[in-house]
Amino acid sequence: MIKTLISKKMPLEYIAETIKSLDMAAQINQLIVDLKHHPTFATARPRQAVIMTLTNRHTATLTLHSSGIGNISIKAPTLGSRASQLYSVPGQSILFAIDQPFEVQLYAINSQQLEKTGICLIDQNNPLVVDGRRTLFDYHRPGAGLVGRINLPDRTADIDVFDRTSLRKVAWLPHDESAARYLVSLELLEAVQDPDSVRVAGELIYHYHPAVAWKAFQTLYLADPQTAVSYVALLKKHRNARLDTLLLPFEQAA
Repeated sequence: MIKTLISKKMPLEYIAETIKSLDMAAQINQLIVDLKHHPTFATARPRQAVIMTLTNRHTATLTLHSSGIGNISIKAPTLGSRASQLYSVPGQSILFAIDQPFEVQLYAINSQQLEKTGICLIDQNNPLVVDGRRTLFDYHRPGAGLVGRINLPDRTADIDVFDRTSLRKVAWLPHDESAARYLVSLELLEAVQDPDSVRVAGELIYHYHPAVAWKAFQTLYLADPQTAVSYVALLKKHRNARLDTLLLPFEQAA
């Protein structure tokens, strides 16, 4: 039954109400059984490779099922697993209890800074819908057993990284897999001083993701500053506040 909740687009309120009517422990156990019966689990090495693919190292979650709409994952919060950073979750999420209630600390995302907004208890009758554009959540008391999550990701948004102590934004990660690949490719070409790096950057300067376009701009600027600044107007079309700030010195030169 739980698989049908991400088989097509449905109202978040409907998904949350359906979760209340289900035995989520039984639903998750069935997903685990289905995963174990996957053909790639027949031998140790493919099984390890599949598990690595399904595991998100930033959030320490394991994806049990996915579709073109979203995915269903589980996490076992422990004190030792608490990272020094807090990561936003692009898109929308529905947190639900599996075997026992748990608490999450909620934060309001205010551009470069987080603000604590309260602690929320999640149990069988109270799943929590989270809008990742405005809210970041963190498990309040590690060691509460397995917790579940239905994720409806937004691939166009980035993952913001905040320091757990200061609550200030310290980094960001591309959520879009193609953007991440292009960024790594540009960095590798630059590291080995490949003569084709400028040609590749000239193509990627038109990429829809601002992080890729910015990296391409940097590569072009190192090779030919005068030509590079002619692309400032193109990059401004992204209407991205972070990118606009980075472009300010070059905008004056253009």
